Amino acid sequence: MSEYRLAERPALDALKGMGYAQLSPEAALSMRQEANRALLKPVLIEALQTLNKGLAPEDAEAVYADLSTLSDNEEWQRRLRGAYSRRLTGEARDKPVALIDFKRPDRNRYHVVSQLKVEAQRSRIPDLVVFVNGIPLVVIEAKNPMKAADRSGQAFEQIRQYERDIPRLFYPNAFNIVTDGMATFYGATGSPSQFYAPWPDPWPRQPGDFPDDLTKDLWCLLEPSRLLDLLAHFIVFETDPESANRIKKVCRYQQFRAVNKAVDRVAEGTKKKGLIWHTQGSGKSLTMVFLALKLKTHLTLDAPTLQNPNILVLTDRIDLDDQISKTFVACGLPNPKQAGSVGELREAVARGGNGQILLSTIFKFQGSTEPIPSSEDWIVMVDECHRTQEKDLGAFLSKTLPHARFFGFTGTPIKKADKDTYARFSEPGETYLDKYGIDDAVRDGATVPILYEGRKTDWSINEAEIDILFDRWFVDVPDDKREKLKKKGVSLAVIAKHPERVRLIALDIWEHFKQVCRPDKYKAQIVAIDREAIVLYRAALREVIAVDLAKGGMAEAEAATKADRMIACVFSKSQEDNKPSEDPEVAALRAELEAQFLDDDGEK
Repeated sequence: MSEYRLAERPALDALKGMGYAQLSPEAALSMRQEANRALLKPVLIEALQTLNKGLAPEDAEAVYADLSTLSDNEEWQRRLRGAYSRRLTGEARDKPVALIDFKRPDRNRYHVVSQLKVEAQRSRIPDLVVFVNGIPLVVIEAKNPMKAADRSGQAFEQIRQYERDIPRLFYPNAFNIVTDGMATFYGATGSPSQFYAPWPDPWPRQPGDFPDDLTKDLWCLLEPSRLLDLLAHFIVFETDPESANRIKKVCRYQQFRAVNKAVDRVAEGTKKKGLIWHTQGSGKSLTMVFLALKLKTHLTLDAPTLQNPNILVLTDRIDLDDQISKTFVACGLPNPKQAGSVGELREAVARGGNGQILLSTIFKFQGSTEPIPSSEDWIVMVDECHRTQEKDLGAFLSKTLPHARFFGFTGTPIKKADKDTYARFSEPGETYLDKYGIDDAVRDGATVPILYEGRKTDWSINEAEIDILFDRWFVDVPDDKREKLKKKGVSLAVIAKHPERVRLIALDIWEHFKQVCRPDKYKAQIVAIDREAIVLYRAALREVIAVDLAKGGMAEAEAATKADRMIACVFSKSQEDNKPSEDPEVAALRAELEAQFLDDDGEK
């Protein structure tokens, strides 16, 4: 009874306050006709005839019969979004059939049913079921108490049980909600409980606008226009590369907020850019997918600037280009194409006007200054945009697409004289269009807090001391030549990779790992200055670990094998891979300077 009083009853009241009509279980059963059915037949029939002018009664019945047997959730999502057509009475060709009016939410019918009994091999009774036009889209389970911290408890378990035991109710399902009246979480159909998440931000409203958290949380997810927006643009199915299974994903609140801010900016038409500052691990690739999806389909709004725009997604690394391309393809975005060369990219961009989605690296614009005539038809999304403005890359991009709209995505914006992420991607007087920072991610449980323990050692590098020693050594060399030598000579990277320094740090890492990490079965990650350093650290660690294991009584061969298996190197593909090696003369000078600055023990 406390569950009904503390969670279910307040949820019902909140939904009715948003315009949902409550149906009794008996009335809903009458509309379903049988307890093993899920659709409210008379509501759906009426909606079909309202939304599809001139639809004959027999055609409405045929659509109902067709939908009643549809058991694929992804196909349901496609049809709900308008990808549904069939041969109607008196027609020679298939005609589209609308199930929902996304642009006019008031033309749809919204119901909620408490304690809806559904029969299959077993009978189950979900607490609340939300219907739109007679189609069950959301199941709400209200249980008290709920273990919110670890996403466990009876509410989560019962949702999974319902999905197994009464699957027909979940064929059209968009997502599910669990609540105890204080904490509320939502998750995609079929999601394990650890993937359920809160929706704390009611943008564009404020939390203080609502009488309590439950009302706010349900408004965020189920207010009719927001529910239709989520259904239309913020649910995707992604192919798991390992299992090849289709995984359903629903956006997080920061993705919903950022995408809608960007789309509103495009629809409004006067402002041309915006910076989306979302921390690492917040799902920027999926945010770009959702943005591309809404820009392309915009089912809930119309605007002249949204009429079949072209979308260009740019990265600064080959592996990111591949990753985003795979994400777009896996999520079913229409015909994303990778531009493999400068000529191919320019040719595709120059065509314009036909709703293309192109993915490429920003380096394809190197040296490009000739503007594209149709650039106003392009919306450019730049991933990791803080890294794309070095030298003239940003200028080349702006000259090539002078009238395009630009949205920059970054987790670490930079503000320096030669690199200013805000100046490149923010409107005058605006710092960013949307921000989701590290504190937000930690609060939401999307990332863990980072605890820092300094380990400054005798072999740490002091850049100021290096400059003093360099100037002292080359005191008789003219200033301009000394600066050139400094640029081409010994560098932090060279000193950082001195063998003795690497060995001593590897030894310190191993001792710290043994004492602090290994007892609790943690792993360790080492980030080095470049690829060569990674290889050097791997070799040094392998040697240090093998020697230590052998001292403990392990055979040398076994110790070497075990040490080797404990270490893995991870590299990313780089634009530098295809560049020629360093000039031999410069390399020789570098080696000579290194010999002058470092003695045999690696001391400066």
